[in-house]
Amino acid sequence: MRLVIEQSDFRRLSAQTRNELLEALTGKSLPGPRPAKPPAKALWREPMDLSPDLAVRLLHGLSQPHRARLALFAKKGTRVTQRDLLKATNDSDMRVLSHFQAVLSRRLRRLLDDPDKRIHLIGWDFDATKWDKSHSNIINGIYYVTEATARTLRNYFGRQAKRTSPKA
Repeated sequence: MRLVIEQSDFRRLSAQTRNELLEALTGKSLPGPRPAKPPAKALWREPMDLSPDLAVRLLHGLSQPHRARLALFAKKGTRVTQRDLLKATNDSDMRVLSHFQAVLSRRLRRLLDDPDKRIHLIGWDFDATKWDKSHSNIINGIYYVTEATARTLRNYFGRQAKRTSPKA
């Protein structure tokens, strides 16, 4: 019998499934961390806490604009305005922020094997939303992460800066 799984199809499998397949086919246990379970408090509309290990996995291969937006949470803390996130990448269309949130959510859900699709990293403060006079267009709003996530991002980007700074 011959089993063929294309690399692109293999990547779409959850981390746990990939590890189980490799263990079953090779007969060996794979080294390295096992996939994390979704956090117990993964409630709808409540952002999850990003751990240091998960941050490394989440940010690996992430595009520069997405990294720049996440770096704002490292720099400014738990709450960042829509305008600041757009300005970080010289964008003006707020749809890029929806795409940004969606990319992060999909990556997290894949890394944590979240079949319910509830896990997300960044929330939107509905009460802080500023609208135009007709209440039809958003002028500005606040995106937020948990304190643990902001701290993890500060540590992550701090380590990255140390690696890339020239030695004295």
